[in-house]
Amino acid sequence: MNKKNIISLENFLGRIDDLLFYCRNHRRYVRRIKHDTKKKKVVSPRQQLGRARFRCVVMLYRAIKGTFMREIWRVSPRPDGMTGYHNFIRMNYSAFNLKGGILDFSRLKMSYGDLRLPLGVCVKVEDRRGIVITWKTGMDELQGEGTDHLYLFLMYDDETFRFSLFDRLPDCRGDGGAIVELPLQEQNPAHLFYFFGSVDCTHFSDSGYFRLT
Repeated sequence: MNKKNIISLENFLGRIDDLLFYCRNHRRYVRRIKHDTKKKKVVSPRQQLGRARFRCVVMLYRAIKGTFMREIWRVSPRPDGMTGYHNFIRMNYSAFNLKGGILDFSRLKMSYGDLRLPLGVCVKVEDRRGIVITWKTGMDELQGEGTDHLYLFLMYDDETFRFSLFDRLPDCRGDGGAIVELPLQEQNPAHLFYFFGSVDCTHFSDSGYFRLT
């Protein structure tokens, strides 16, 4: 045998193919390197949709949590052990699409509670400067206390979740209607959510929806 072709491994440390030569406590060892045979996890279209929806509904909650809306969800009815944050995620999850946009604004719930919305709610836009909103107030239609306050949440149809919250309106359920000036903008459609809350701010109704533009 030609001695020139013999490779001496006496002092070799390192890797040759799938063999690893190493030294530990002044003793030499060699072991075979195991190859990673695990398959990469395949993300299904349904999982992609779920992740996109979750990411966007969390962004929406972060946008409103610095306002009075956080208190509304803090007192919202929910299963034991669930926070207002998780209740918001649960109620609004299905409103988003795979691209991170809102699939259907009418699916959004900006308020959720044990009070009932009045019957016969009607919304009319007045020359893009505001709205007139009316509802029934008869004995059979009141569906709550006449002192329940009206709340409005105006949201624009863009990717930034811009909104205006009207949480200090003087109008109550017993008034049967309200005229409210709103900062409507022509370049983006606007979506209105309306709901009512008790005087002590411990009970609220579900939100109703109306597309303004």
